[in-house]
Amino acid sequence: MSYYMRIPLFLIMLLAMACPQARAQFDIMPAVQESGYGLVRTNLTFAYDHTFGAVPDNIMGRVSYQFVKKPYLTFSANARFNTIWANFDSSQLSQDLDPWDIGMNGNHLYGSVGFTATGFLPLFGHPLAVFTIGNAEWSSHCFGRISGLLAGIYMFKLTDDTQIGAGPLFMINTASKIPVFPVFVLRHKFSEKLAFNLYGGLFGLELKPWENGKFVFGADLDARSFYFKPGVEGWPEKCRFTMTLFRPYLKYERRIMRNFYGDIQAGVAIKMSGRVTSATKSHRYLDFSENPAFFIKASLSYSL
Repeated sequence: MSYYMRIPLFLIMLLAMACPQARAQFDIMPAVQESGYGLVRTNLTFAYDHTFGAVPDNIMGRVSYQFVKKPYLTFSANARFNTIWANFDSSQLSQDLDPWDIGMNGNHLYGSVGFTATGFLPLFGHPLAVFTIGNAEWSSHCFGRISGLLAGIYMFKLTDDTQIGAGPLFMINTASKIPVFPVFVLRHKFSEKLAFNLYGGLFGLELKPWENGKFVFGADLDARSFYFKPGVEGWPEKCRFTMTLFRPYLKYERRIMRNFYGDIQAGVAIKMSGRVTSATKSHRYLDFSENPAFFIKASLSYSL
């Protein structure tokens, strides 16, 4: 595998995990993944996530297809569908409001379509990867927004066993007060059975005792969002609910059969941030609290 074709995996995992604000404010959807069993062109994923808290159920479906796969350029289209159930108590809100009356509680459908493009350039003897995402988001209540993300990752070291990179990330049409972040990635494979990943402040330790299965001990960032119409005087007509969770976990991944994969994970979900804003502006109209809670998640993927 060439150096350039290794890069998308680390960019995708980095952008999906390393930046809490980016993960919370932007629907980061990996278009094409490298699952550890080889690069894929088409990916279908279905997942069910249950957290023993105020947002207990999250059902997700995702499809992506890579139209262009060159040593210097990749381009993919993707679509995602979520159904999220929210069940907050009034005491968890920062204002004296009923979450049912303002439409925050209940079942919310959320979807998006978009693209992911990655270009590769040699620079001072090392590859520079430029990564772009564009998305159109909507929910069962209203259209959400069109947003984008641009990142440049310079790979200081890129071998079969070690990858080290860093660069800036820019968010476009976002509700975040800080739309630019430095990001970095580190991955080292100690052996065929043991590897370590570090993405920003997050980590993952992979143990692969069998050819078709591996354990991962680490942490991720889970961002749950949807749009709704609160009908509150002084608020925008449509608002965006966003909750970002830091989740230490233990996960088991397995190749069930050719091109068919599954995983199950369990851990603790700890709220990092929770707010209601307008669709594209950073002004907060509502904050909410949430206690740490256990979660379980199972997913199935078909990759070809």
